[in-house]
Amino acid sequence: MSKRYYCDYCEKTMVSSPSIIKTHVKGVVHQKLVSAHYQHFKDPETILKEESCKKPCTRFPRGECNFGGICRFSHYTPEQINALRDYVASKYNNLNEASQPSFQDLYQRLQGEKSIKTDSDDQNTVIYDESGVTHVLPWTYNPVLDNYGELPLSIRRLKSEDFVNASLVEWG
Repeated sequence: MSKRYYCDYCEKTMVSSPSIIKTHVKGVVHQKLVSAHYQHFKDPETILKEESCKKPCTRFPRGECNFGGICRFSHYTPEQINALRDYVASKYNNLNEASQPSFQDLYQRLQGEKSIKTDSDDQNTVIYDESGVTHVLPWTYNPVLDNYGELPLSIRRLKSEDFVNASLVEWG
């Protein structure tokens, strides 16, 4: 008994000889089924690019086109192509809106936020010690936290007295 070849696209079994397989692969039925199989995996941009270059098939609307997916003419109606074009355009618009802002945009927004700094922000970020030296902190305290009792050091508002007897320990 000779070896058999099974075509996954056509679901047919045949004798495994190079000439028979070559004839089968060149056949119209096999090519249509392969094209139909891979058509399911194409993204809308690729389909639009391929179909917008083709002329409309005159036989397909009448049901007379025997070529199916391997037809050199388009089987999409102008309305379907326009709908596909709108879908691709809306997809790109959504991607552009969801994209990250540029460095320039972030810098401009940061500069704008700095310019609208209020007096309460200065009050929450400036520390005066006994000698009158002003220290500006790079963060802002939330004044609501002052209403609570004893808070952990990581949340508590710092005062210059907190640093008087501080023991510095080397980390690392």
